[in-house]
Amino acid sequence: MKKQLVLALVALVLAGSTALAALQEGRREAPGGERTEQGARRDRDGARQRRHGRRRQGRRERRDGLRERVRERLGITAEQRAQGRAVAKELAPIAEETRTKAREILKRARDLRDAGDREGAKALLRAELRPLLETTRERILPLTRPLVDALTAEQRGKIGDFLARRGRSFDPDRAAARLGWHMSRRR
Repeated sequence: MKKQLVLALVALVLAGSTALAALQEGRREAPGGERTEQGARRDRDGARQRRHGRRRQGRRERRDGLRERVRERLGITAEQRAQGRAVAKELAPIAEETRTKAREILKRARDLRDAGDREGAKALLRAELRPLLETTRERILPLTRPLVDALTAEQRGKIGDFLARRGRSFDPDRAAARLGWHMSRRR
């Protein structure tokens, strides 16, 4: 009796896996052997993702497009762009130093968490990562604040209108901090 039950279960598993494989194949090929539209699209999308680094390229292109649209809408001048490039070059070593220190802190916190000390990991992040980010912010603000101050009244008005539609107001210090964060990101 037990042998028959085991054989029946094995037969069911084999039949189920065969049916599943046939269903999956059926999505890609029609009964006559030609490809279905859904299967062709799936293969084409997969090839595109492999070709473009698993969608990372798409994000990069969207981000670059957003930068261009913001520049166009605000009417950023060539002098403002040159000033921004100079600030970005000054920000790069500060950002890299902060990234290196943050990675070390995060690794130690991850090790604590993996060892079972979740509260210790949280305390480490509060005690070390937060002050690191605050000191970095203090170092970056003097570099980015002149960029915000260099905005014309018309540019500030456009930014203010944009923020007002979202229930916020223009704060030059916050704008300088966010600008520094965006400029220090890797490209």
